[in-house]
Amino acid sequence: MSRYSGQLLAFVLGDRTWDNVARLWSKIPRAWQRRLVYTDGYGAYAAFFSPWQHRSCEKFDGGTCTVEGVNHSLRHRCGALVRRTSARCRDQSLLEKRIHLSAEAHNRAGQRRLKQRIRRRQRSAKTTGRKR
Repeated sequence: MSRYSGQLLAFVLGDRTWDNVARLWSKIPRAWQRRLVYTDGYGAYAAFFSPWQHRSCEKFDGGTCTVEGVNHSLRHRCGALVRRTSARCRDQSLLEKRIHLSAEAHNRAGQRRLKQRIRRRQRSAKTTGRKR
């Protein structure tokens, strides 16, 4: 996920094993693969990413709060992601489709917020007479 725009770049269903991290990384666009990666310090991440790129965040330091906010948003939009739920998916492909739809809705909302932020900055720059 992008820390700048808050948009989901890719997702993979499953546990946090090295193989699933590799599957997720292969879905990330190439331009984003050259950026820093912030994780919660789980062992598979440290083993997968090179030291120059990986930033392990301590508990409660705020480094992964953007991701946690998106997780909260997805759980709100997709009932099957809530731990104690009656909205279970019988098929993993159905769950993947539901998450994909929720992720698209999240990204559209994030795109609108980003455009609004850019417009506000442009208006602010015009009223103060300086460029940002």
